[in-house]
Parts: sequence; C-alpha cells; structure tokens
Amino acid sequence: MRLSILAFLPLLAGASPLSLKSKSDSNPLWYDQGLYGAYPTQEYVSFDLSSPRVNILQWNSKCDQSYTFLEPRGRSVADPGPMILDARGNLVYTEKKYGQAMDLRVQRYKGEDFITFWAGNDDGTHGRGRYYMLDSSYEVRHVVGPANNLEGDLHEFQLTQNGTALMTIYEIIPADLSAMGGPKDGWIYDGLFQEIDVATGDLIFQWRASSHYHISDSFAPRKSKGKSHDDAWDYFHINSVDKDADGNYYISSRYMHTITCISPKGEVLWKLGGAASDFRDLSQGAASNFSWQHHVRWFQGNQLTVFDNAAYDNNVATMPYSRGLLIQLDMEAMTATLITDFVSPMHISAHSQGSVQRLNSGNYFVGWGHSAAYTEFTPQGHVVCNVHFGASSFFGWGWIKSYRTFKGAWVGRPNTLPAIARKRNKVYVSWNGATEVKSWKLQGTDKVKGNFTDIDTIKKNGFEDAFSITGTYGDFLRVAALDSEGEVMAVSELMNAVTGQIVNHAYTPIQDSDVVPLQFLLVLLSLVTLAAAGYAVRKPALGYANAIRLRFRRVHI
Repeated sequence: MRLSILAFLPLLAGASPLSLKSKSDSNPLWYDQGLYGAYPTQEYVSFDLSSPRVNILQWNSKCDQSYTFLEPRGRSVADPGPMILDARGNLVYTEKKYGQAMDLRVQRYKGEDFITFWAGNDDGTHGRGRYYMLDSSYEVRHVVGPANNLEGDLHEFQLTQNGTALMTIYEIIPADLSAMGGPKDGWIYDGLFQEIDVATGDLIFQWRASSHYHISDSFAPRKSKGKSHDDAWDYFHINSVDKDADGNYYISSRYMHTITCISPKGEVLWKLGGAASDFRDLSQGAASNFSWQHHVRWFQGNQLTVFDNAAYDNNVATMPYSRGLLIQLDMEAMTATLITDFVSPMHISAHSQGSVQRLNSGNYFVGWGHSAAYTEFTPQGHVVCNVHFGASSFFGWGWIKSYRTFKGAWVGRPNTLPAIARKRNKVYVSWNGATEVKSWKLQGTDKVKGNFTDIDTIKKNGFEDAFSITGTYGDFLRVAALDSEGEVMAVSELMNAVTGQIVNHAYTPIQDSDVVPLQFLLVLLSLVTLAAAGYAVRKPALGYANAIRLRFRRVHI
C-alpha cells in the first residue's frame, strides 16, 4: 500500500486531523499526505450535507469552465450520492436520498437536458438497480430499467439520439467450468446489454456475452468462484456500451481486455485487444495492450477513447500506471494507432473504474475512478487542470472514489427555497442546486407579514455565502436570490433575527386578528374556572359567616 505513515500521525498523537478553514489554508503536500484526513470536507451552516474540500494542484484559463459531475463514495464518505461541483471545486448540488450513485452526467433526451445516474444495490463489482433522469428542478421525470424482469447494472446508462437507452446487465446462469478447473455444473455472471425505448420501456435490442465469448478466453482469476449460484464467477465483466450512427455497438469487457464491435444483428464484427485482436498495432502495442479497461467511446472517423486501468488490483498490474487513450482505427487496413495517451502527473494506478470524456473545447477529461482525482488534458496530452478530492496517500485503498467523472453545462432551477441560518453575528444562505443566482439580498421586517427593508446585497461567491450583522434590522430576516438582471428568483423562509428559528409563514399572530375563536375559548375557560372556584369555596364561606354571626349574637345577648 502507498498509504503514508504521515496520515496516521494525528491519530497516534491522540488528535484529530488538521482542520481547514478555507481552500487557501490547504497545503497541497499535507493534503495529499492525509494530514487533513482521508477526505477533507467543507461543512455548512445553512445546509446539512458536506462536500469535498478539493486540492487544486493545477489550474489555468484553458480549463473547461463547465460543471464537474461525480459520485463520491467509499469508507470515508459519510453521505454518498450524486454531486455537482463548479470549476473551482465549490459545491453546486448534492443529495443523499438516492444513496450510492454511479455514472452521473448530463444527457439530452427529446431536446431537454437531464441529469442521469444509476442507483440501487452495489455488491462492490455489480449493481442491481434502476436509472434515474432528473430535470432542471431536480425532480425525477423518468425511471428506466431493463426488460424481461432483469435489473439494471451500475456500469452504463447511455442515451441515444433516437430516444433509447443503452444499459449493462448481469445475469447469473449455469455454465460448464470444467475447462477452467471448475465444476461442470457451475455458475457464471453473464454480461448483457439492452437497448430500451425510454418512453415505452420496450426492448429494442439485447446481446449477451455467453453466446459469443468462451470462458477460457478470460483473464480474470477464477479462484474458487463458480461453485454455486451465490458465488458465481464473473468471467466477462461488461462495463460500457456505445452506439454509432450506423447502428453498431461498441462494448468493453474488462476481463477479456477487449473492445468489441457488434452489428445491429448481434454479430461480432471485430475485436480490439485481448487474446485475439483483429487489428495490427502500429504503435508497438500501445494502441491495443490495454487491460482491465473501462469506458469505451466511439467517435466519427473511427476514433475510440478508453480508460486503460492496466491493473486488476493492488497486486496484479500489467503497467505501473493507468492511462486515458485516444486510438485511431483504419477499418480497411485493420490497423490501430495510438494518437495520445493521457497520464496523471503522479502516475496514478487506478485498478478499477475510471472514465475518459472528450469535451466540446477539444480537451479530454479523465476521472481516475478508484482514486479520488480528475485531470483535464489538451488533445496533445498536456495537463491544464489537476484536482484531488481525497488524499492521494489513500488512493490505493479506495476509501474515496467516484466511478466516473464528467464535465458538462447545466442549468439548475430547484423547486425548493434558499436556505437561511444564523450563527453568531452572521446570516448564512445557500440554495442547493441553483446555478443562476448571481447575488443575495438580505431583508428585514418587524412583523411576519410586514413590509421588508433592504439591508445588504452581496455577490454569490460559493455554495454558501454570509452576511455580517452588526445592528438591529427588525425582528425577522430573509434572503432573496437575485439573477444576473437583479430580479428576485426566490426568497428564503422567514427567520427570527434573535433565535435563528424559521418562522412558519402560515402562522397568524393572535393580536393581528379581528375575530379569533381562540380568544373566545380562553375567555370561556376563564369564566368556567372562576365559577368552579366560586362554587368550591361557597359552602365553607357561608358556614364561616354563619358561625361569626351566631357568636356575635351571643355576645350581645
């Protein structure tokens, strides 16, 4: 393991990891050694979830300025879920109700942008769940799943221009494993993919690996797996699907070390890499010697991107570090040429997960999967941005990871209201998921339904901003979110200026009502109480009065 002993020094000394007050407080070396913890986070006053306090190791104006989509999870992540950061690593949106999410990104469906991701049960290798499509208000508009009562796997949910979705599936089936030293009546995870019509759920196409790939071609160690249904052997491990304009499909098999092209009829047209590649490698093997790879994408002109993990785990690797690859195929000569490889400045070896994305700017964005990092490259492979969202000394442990990482344009207009909170002499405000807020306006009033007075306006600088309160501005406060034109988008709930408690807008003070039934009830209860008390003391009082009267009469007689 590459975990530095420095990461344990605060614990050995009986202290907590060093705290960070702001991003500027971060020492990059200390951060990566784990002195701020395995997963340094930013906490908020007005919001109950945290976000990673990223370590920006390299940044310049050539970086794509769109949002970053990732799904932090792992042992050190308390609340895993979909997350959006801005180009500087500030939180934009996060949600914990879905649990672990995978493959978070922006995709277009019928002319509208959606945030899409998988959520469900993850056994560490495969997933059983469904795919979610959230609109700009973060409401779930579509929930998509496979046909034939199968469950959606975490690895792929790719929308097409035809309103369909490509998805990976794992199904446990019986198989003869005697060729691999296993039982004749053994069990395997078969790798499938389906194309589904999103609107109707109808099955368009299905393909399964067991009909085309023999188990003996697998590079995956079988160990003792495959003896029972509950311990099936994953011999193929499908982890990505793409489709071109001609209807051909492109899949990645991690355990075959192969990229396969499949015709619309389900025939295998060619294989790149693995034990039986159909291409001659013109780059001395660098274009086809990928292994344990993820996330293959096809581009016009027969170019492919692939994330070459080059490792199965911390002990089994074919290269000392992982790479993003851009490969050119010549379909007439059947040759493959490596155009560019994208390598982390610290030569990260990510033995699982990972992604390569071609950005609209022409740059390439690489998520390092099992390692909590993402890097942006020029087409020539030069680094322009490099960010860690967890300490690199923990990269080999996978305590903080994101299955894939993407960049993309997004407009978020949540149906919720901005959140407001007070701590000491500051009023804090945030609005989870809102991307169009440019400034905040603090307002005060003496009455719940009174007229508001503008107190202060500040620019939006991050996920959460704060107003300093130095005087008295009324009994109640609220904050308005303003857009680029200075127009009010929404206002927060009303907050008691002294206690910091949120006031229910439906509450109507008694003194402000002309007729309040509760007042009559209180008066009636008071009268009943007085009457009861009077009745209770009536007899003793009369008896006492009679006794005095009789004694007075005796004295005077």
